[in-house]
Amino acid sequence: MAGGRPTIYEPGICLRLKEQMSAGKSVVRFCKDENIHPDTFYAWAKKHKEFSDAFAMAKNNCEAFWEEKVIGFMSDKNVNAHLVKFYLANRFGWTDKKEVKEESKTTIVMEETQEVIEARKSYKKDV
Repeated sequence: MAGGRPTIYEPGICLRLKEQMSAGKSVVRFCKDENIHPDTFYAWAKKHKEFSDAFAMAKNNCEAFWEEKVIGFMSDKNVNAHLVKFYLANRFGWTDKKEVKEESKTTIVMEETQEVIEARKSYKKDV
């Protein structure tokens, strides 16, 4: 973090992180609300185990928050399903596309030896 002011990490931020992300907020929104740069956020996650653990839990809680919202959207015909799908796909990597692993088949081609070629010619003459 060259050139900027030193960041002040305090353990209480872990609770605020879990609270905000459990309410569906993103890391970007959390950083804006806490007035910290995203680089600082990720540096704290690397340096402070309790922050890293809080972040891991907060990510799960955030996705669970939006999953619950989607369940509520299922009965609402006024919801823009395409927008919801776009949001969740980009935010959490949700997709309805299944990856299919294609197995390649190896074809073995045997070269005909001169002996086989001669035998074929001989057979054709006899038939």
